[in-house]
Amino acid sequence: TGELDDREQAKLEVKVWDPDSSLTDRQIDQFLVVARAIGTFARALDCSSSVRQPSLHMSAAAASRDITLFHAMDTLHKHNYDLSSAISVLVPLGGPVLCRDEMEEWSASEASLFEEALEKYGKDFNDIRQDFVSTQVLHYCVFTWVSVTAFWWFGSIA
Repeated sequence: TGELDDREQAKLEVKVWDPDSSLTDRQIDQFLVVARAIGTFARALDCSSSVRQPSLHMSAAAASRDITLFHAMDTLHKHNYDLSSAISVLVPLGGPVLCRDEMEEWSASEASLFEEALEKYGKDFNDIRQDFVSTQVLHYCVFTWVSVTAFWWFGSIA
């Protein structure tokens, strides 16, 4: 509200991506395809993932979520856009890196109940959580709704 901010902005910011790196868009896209494949493979090796995501299709969809791509891009940036170095970090000696977000903690039945609850209650997330998905934290319900809505909206304009 009219107050001056005399902090040095450069010290407040952390660069997380360099659009002027030596990599082409095609190379970055190819790296992200490899990262998604690594994420799918990591899920195949992880017993708890196979219970929640029983099919290859669902595992691949989970590996394509933002958390996997953000981790891959962050790794690429931290390794100065050296593809070989970044890939070796995604697949260390112990096995491939598995990135998960809140969405992957939902079972198929919880996701189905959530969809049913949205139809019944709209965006009344307190009632949705209380009556349908009591095992989930409220902000996960909101996050899920935002994610599903964005996926539907962007998918419909593609």
